[in-house]
Amino acid sequence: MPSVSQENPLILVVIQNKDVRLAATKELKQSHYRVIETKDGREGISLFMEKHPCLVLVDTEISTQDDYALIQAIKKFDKRHAAPVLILTKPDDVQTMEYAFKAGATDFTIQSNHLKHLSQRIKYILRTAQKEQMLHQNIIQLEQVQKLSKIGYWEWDAEHDNVSGSHITFDLLNVPKQNATSLEQFMSHVLPKDMQIIHQAIADANQGQSHIAISFRVIQLNGNTIHIECLGKATYLKSGQLKKISGSIQDITRLHKDESLIEYQNRHDALTGLPNRVYFGKMLAEFLTHRNTSSLSAVIIFDIDRFKQININLSQEQGDNLLRSLAQRLSSVIREADFAARLGSDEFAILVKNVQDLNELNLLMGRIMHDLSSPFLLNDQEMFIGYSLGVSVFPNDATDAGSLLNHANISRSIAKSQGGNQFMFYHSGMNSKAQGLLSLENDLRRALINNQIEVFYQPQVNATNLQPIGAEALVRWNHPEQGIISPTVFIPLAESTGLIIEIGRYVLQQAVLEAQKWHDMGFNTMRIGINLSSRQFIQSSLMKDVQDILSETRLPPPFIDLELTESLAMSDAENNLDILKGLKALGVTLAIDDFGTGYSSLAYLHSFPIDIIKIDQSFVQNLTTQEGQNITRTILAMAESLNLEVVAEGIESESQASFFRDKHCTIFQGFKYGKPMPSHLFIKWLKQHTQPLKNSPTLTH
Repeated sequence: MPSVSQENPLILVVIQNKDVRLAATKELKQSHYRVIETKDGREGISLFMEKHPCLVLVDTEISTQDDYALIQAIKKFDKRHAAPVLILTKPDDVQTMEYAFKAGATDFTIQSNHLKHLSQRIKYILRTAQKEQMLHQNIIQLEQVQKLSKIGYWEWDAEHDNVSGSHITFDLLNVPKQNATSLEQFMSHVLPKDMQIIHQAIADANQGQSHIAISFRVIQLNGNTIHIECLGKATYLKSGQLKKISGSIQDITRLHKDESLIEYQNRHDALTGLPNRVYFGKMLAEFLTHRNTSSLSAVIIFDIDRFKQININLSQEQGDNLLRSLAQRLSSVIREADFAARLGSDEFAILVKNVQDLNELNLLMGRIMHDLSSPFLLNDQEMFIGYSLGVSVFPNDATDAGSLLNHANISRSIAKSQGGNQFMFYHSGMNSKAQGLLSLENDLRRALINNQIEVFYQPQVNATNLQPIGAEALVRWNHPEQGIISPTVFIPLAESTGLIIEIGRYVLQQAVLEAQKWHDMGFNTMRIGINLSSRQFIQSSLMKDVQDILSETRLPPPFIDLELTESLAMSDAENNLDILKGLKALGVTLAIDDFGTGYSSLAYLHSFPIDIIKIDQSFVQNLTTQEGQNITRTILAMAESLNLEVVAEGIESESQASFFRDKHCTIFQGFKYGKPMPSHLFIKWLKQHTQPLKNSPTLTH
């Protein structure tokens, strides 16, 4: 909730009835509240995002529109500081109250002729909301302090043998936090020789010794041992039987440091336990100095593809868990004589000490790639990770440690720039290519400023009459020296540098303005499809960006199709569901792009507020086989059962179009109907293939 000023809190009034709205506004102003008011729910969303009011007063007519879209948009705009929503309702409208509460409303007040009670009601709600916000902040601060100090609380219910506690407690004891955890499970990673200390403390508590103060060691996931101090106080039943023990635990490993441990920590990464960058460089230099064999050696440097996105989607804590698991797997994958390290962030290195020839090294790389690519279990979900690996060979590529590391890093960068999830051996031409990519990255940073980023439009036609029905916006880079640069080249660069957010925002704005132009010209059935990148989708300002462009134009929101890939939608399904619901509350249409290439759960797909699926062109191209036709029919049948509109992408021939006719497919897109083209050519195409319509259609999704 926005900070509440005691003198003049800002109240947003969204009431359809003019007399009631004016009466409520008058009452609130008399009570020294600042008021902004509107009769329109969509404008209410826009005002809320712009003005950040302390409370929103909504009548039942507005609150129930579009399945409580206003309330949902307010609650999803900023979950940490959600403003209270007060529903002004009629005395007998119980059902609306119930649904409004489910959507996120805070309270309700009965509509009357005088509304004298309104200001007092709001005063009480604001005071309560402020206290709740302070309590929430205190809890967050306490959790942060506990995490930093590595201290947590716990409680053992002796009657039912169940342990509960804070997340940090379970993390320290290397035990998953779940509803039912026995004391034996809770202590399952305590060093076996220290279990006697715990058993003795429990025995003493059963004998009436109410205070516990013990220390023991716990084996962590990475094999390291930490020292834990455990304090507790026992509570007893009237009969004298032990009821429960409550207390705290703290990691006191630092108090047990000695000189050898400090030396170890100077050479190893604290998170994963692997050797660090400095130690790897030292070991590599020493190995090269003393090696006395004619066989080959190699340095491998690799990192995780799209690791920043994983961190954002799953939280930094889960990202750290992934790095620990990867380090553990890496230690088991490499050969006994070889040496692995974490260089920093998500970057790792391997020293391959001896291979007979390049063929053996190539086979070894294939095995490493295969073994590292097995799925990880994060948040109780399997997650497949891709890697970009670079290989530099001694003595073929270099004979000193610095050059080997530099060459391996260059080949890793090239592997990542070409899509990742692969390994590449260094060759001399890569130096110039790496310089070229660096130069291209610098040019890309200036491209938006210099108006080099352009939006092309590929036609979409009605599957029944082949009349234009929309277009997909596709970004192009018109480089002043190199001409049109393929998106497959610059989009990975934009993703890795974060420029994709700025580019995505620009494309969103230009595409909607272009569609508005079509409607102004009379082509008012035209819709516009706009791709959302992964980084753009998960950024916190996406809803505001969409709302801003809706406010700037007159284009009805249902004519805007926001497209995200299937794999992106499912990458963090529960969190993404909230984002999708927030976007849907703004009135736009949502589409799953490249459908069939990801790993959709049918249960999640059913719960997502999706309107359209776009069948990936790989399925269209595979229609020449019986298997391809069967798969496509299955997708169409599923879409029909879920009442989803279907777009077939990549149609190039009449036979492909014929397959989709008379099936559950309403829109065609592909070279058969038009290639992506700049604005002026698309408008020319549009005029050639259709006539302006006089009446605006009504879209329902």
